[in-house]
Amino acid sequence: MSKSQGLEHRIRAAEQRVADTYGLTTTERLVTLRDPSVQVRVLTTGSGDPVVHINGISAPVMGMAPLVAQLPGFLHILVDLPGHSLAPPYSWQGRTVRELAMGVLTGTLDALEVEQAAFVGSSLGGLFTLWATLDAPDRLTRAAIVATPATALPGSRGIAEMASLTSPIRGGLDQRLMQLPSPRFVARFALTEAIGAPAARAMSDDLLDLHRLPLRLPGQAASYRALLCRLMRGRTPRPENVLTDDELARIDTPVLFVWGEHDVFSSPGQARPSVTRIPGARLVVVPGGHAPWFDDAARCAAPIAGFLAGEPLRPATAEESHRTGSR
Repeated sequence: MSKSQGLEHRIRAAEQRVADTYGLTTTERLVTLRDPSVQVRVLTTGSGDPVVHINGISAPVMGMAPLVAQLPGFLHILVDLPGHSLAPPYSWQGRTVRELAMGVLTGTLDALEVEQAAFVGSSLGGLFTLWATLDAPDRLTRAAIVATPATALPGSRGIAEMASLTSPIRGGLDQRLMQLPSPRFVARFALTEAIGAPAARAMSDDLLDLHRLPLRLPGQAASYRALLCRLMRGRTPRPENVLTDDELARIDTPVLFVWGEHDVFSSPGQARPSVTRIPGARLVVVPGGHAPWFDDAARCAAPIAGFLAGEPLRPATAEESHRTGSR
């Protein structure tokens, strides 16, 4: 067995243990798309109306298992984007990231014969989901955005790791280091900057392995860096990846934002002016950081469950507006 095969075996074994822990019975499919020419890995679980989950950058979609387990009654379609987890590497070149993202999302829905679905997007997945509300609105019934949606909203900022990775010289070294074996405590410490210490501590070893081991597979660290460089320059989002006020005002898909109160990439208060530009959108603040389902899965899932069930979005109360506006 080669090193790559051994790593893949470890990843699959950890993924199965995570699924068992959260009571998820999954089926796997590798979807080959023509435009762009990529492969997307899809896991499905449950039954009912379809809900598509899109992962954050360099994160495995099965990392959302604690959240998915709190949302029974749906057919959950978990999408590992190209170059993530066990989806084959991809350079994210040739066209704008937005165009490539739309090709991936609509192509995946077509391949799965899903005409419309609700979307739950985290971080990068939130950015892709918001792009879809503008560029493929007929494919989404509702959109739940969990945490800062990457570069989508004005004012978001990257972390030190991202500044280092997008550096022409230091980034190459960081990419090579990601491919080397390292103890779990190193990966747990590295995740702390992005998702916060409580969430990093709360992750099981299996969930941690799903985040760290795929970057050692051939091409995956390079995929991560290539995509990050197209999204950001240092800590600053590239302008073409930030939605304008006019674009936000044109979104007519029901949108719910679920925001960790300590999200390092953008605070709820920073996000509110942009959210209010989306007609009817709702911002709910929950405990935690950039991956709030690791901090408190039940609290994170509660507003999403009602939203996916079709409950109308109520306006924020005066107390909530004051609380988020002061952060």
